[in-house]
Amino acid sequence: MTFPRTSLDDVTSEWAHLQTAETRSHSPTPRSSVSINLSPTTPTTTPAKSPRQIISELTIEVLPALLISVGGSILAGFIMGVIQKQPAFDRVPALFIMVPILLNLKSNIELNMSTRLSTQANLGTFDHKKEKVAVMRSNMELLLLQSTIIGASVGLLSSVLSLIPSSGPTLGVWRFAEQSVLLLAAGLGCTLLGSAIIGVLICGTVSISHVLGIDPDNIGTPLASSFGDMSTLLILSLVSSVLIRQISTLWPLLTVALALALMALLFRVVRSNEHMAHHVGEGWIPLLYAAATSSIAGIIVEKCADRYPALPALVPVMNGIGGNIGTVFASRLSTSLHRASRHNPHAFSASEHNLVMCILLFINLPVQLGFLAVHRVTDTQLQVTLGFVLVYVAATIIHGLAMLLLGRLACTLLWSKGYDPDDYVNPFITGTGDMLGTVLLAIVFLIV
Repeated sequence: MTFPRTSLDDVTSEWAHLQTAETRSHSPTPRSSVSINLSPTTPTTTPAKSPRQIISELTIEVLPALLISVGGSILAGFIMGVIQKQPAFDRVPALFIMVPILLNLKSNIELNMSTRLSTQANLGTFDHKKEKVAVMRSNMELLLLQSTIIGASVGLLSSVLSLIPSSGPTLGVWRFAEQSVLLLAAGLGCTLLGSAIIGVLICGTVSISHVLGIDPDNIGTPLASSFGDMSTLLILSLVSSVLIRQISTLWPLLTVALALALMALLFRVVRSNEHMAHHVGEGWIPLLYAAATSSIAGIIVEKCADRYPALPALVPVMNGIGGNIGTVFASRLSTSLHRASRHNPHAFSASEHNLVMCILLFINLPVQLGFLAVHRVTDTQLQVTLGFVLVYVAATIIHGLAMLLLGRLACTLLWSKGYDPDDYVNPFITGTGDMLGTVLLAIVFLIV
């Protein structure tokens, strides 16, 4: 859904403001940027921060969040290694098809929720209890609706893809029907439970950060991404293990029916909310893009794994850290654009965002190198030479810089066209980051 456009002169003027670090006082304001005003609210004017303050803020807030995200990526990989040996995955191999698509789509809608709430917190909405509760509740309702749509879609897609001929036994009609219902039930149950947990975590993170004076833009997306992947895998394991024991009963079908009924109820609730209704049809194209590019990345990993056994273990961290600094930057930039639309004279500063890009790029390096050092000790398959380190560092710099530039370009371009970056940018960053990072890693191993 698009919003009313400004004239060509207005758009040209806005881009000039972006280049000269002036305030965008005539920018098209997406409807999703409007907070739920239960009482009159005037945006708080935020004084410009000094370079030292920006460096200190990003180092203290972003670096720990990135370290947590690395730990989450490692744990998610460990969890995946454990659950793939469970009876449910053995009896229903199509669950393997579901995992990467489910992780990608579910993670992105949670990232979008985090950026939306971070924007509202920085605009002053969280200064008022009634407004804060209303915004969190409406975003939770939207997240649960989107999660049920994704769960049902991924379950159906996994069922269809399982029909592709393979070396395994051919399924009969009844067996295929049972498997399809189980996949639907597992997808819906996993996304609903997982998104409910992560949604509460996001609300708590943004709310507590706001109270403590921490910028939620700096920590929201890395934490949501990290804990989201772990919770999704754990819940999928639990749900599929329970359902596989009931595969020949009506329980999987009843689970699907209840989830679809809840989806219909959530659709009605969200559509009745004038501030959130337009979100129902927005942001799906970027989500499809992210799913497609991440699937391509998965194919590249599969093709390279036999020749380079150490490559798959580096993929989640290379892609995860680069993607996280990109989403952090995009979240901050989106907040600045929303502030500028409310006539805050210090809201958008090109020089400040240039500095932020440089700091995030430098923060990326020690985290990547630290993981590489630890991984070298724990994985003897990886031969870490000086040449490998230099090429790997170059690849991480290219990847990180690409994610930051993509975040900046996508935010400013979408905003100038009347779209809210909070609903669109994250999937573009994560999808492109997964594909580019995997390609760069393959090149690293090919060169070294």
